[in-house]
Amino acid sequence: MRHHLFLFLSTFLLINGGISAAVNSQETQTPKQEKYEYPQEVVKTFMKGCGFTNSKEFCTCSLDKLRSQYTFSEFLKIDTAARETKQVPKEVINIFQSCRPKKD
Repeated sequence: MRHHLFLFLSTFLLINGGISAAVNSQETQTPKQEKYEYPQEVVKTFMKGCGFTNSKEFCTCSLDKLRSQYTFSEFLKIDTAARETKQVPKEVINIFQSCRPKKD
């Protein structure tokens, strides 16, 4: 149950590899220096799911920024809402977007 969001987000990343077209704004957020701790099993699940269609750098960047912005408890609340609505919040999409390589 604790890693539903990571599974949901990993699935979202797999399905929406071209996320840049879905987001009009590319505001890069500077994450806080501190990273919140997430259970190791959750981190492994996220990295594995994300890594199917994305680079390790993208997945690491996304996870680092998520952990910098959300406590694990906050992340679980996002998970509940995402599962109920079947939509990832725009703030989370923006985090993913900020980790995408810039196209020239």
